Amino acid sequence: MALSVRHPARVLRLALVLALALTAGAALSAPPALAATYRSATSSGWGPSPQAGKTAAEGNARTALNQQAAAAGEVCSGVSVTTRHLYTAPDGSAWIYEATASGYCVAPAPL
Repeated sequence: MALSVRHPARVLRLALVLALALTAGAALSAPPALAATYRSATSSGWGPSPQAGKTAAEGNARTALNQQAAAAGEVCSGVSVTTRHLYTAPDGSAWIYEATASGYCVAPAPL
């Protein structure tokens, strides 16, 4: 079938079908870009010793970060945690720390 300028509607229709087919093919074959989102979460924790308080705060911050990422359908990797001492009870029975967990989170690739 030869294309003819006598039938511009047929030529236009063929061009549109070809363009749609190429666009659909490109959209279906290209993998989605996995953009990483930088996230951070801060939490506190306490314990009967400095190490216990610090460990509790770090665990709480990691949990908060993972919950935040899970709510967005993401998984975090390369998480770093910074901790600072907030308070010690006068009798030394409680050590309170604050921790911030930060990392890049991405939606897992589809299987």
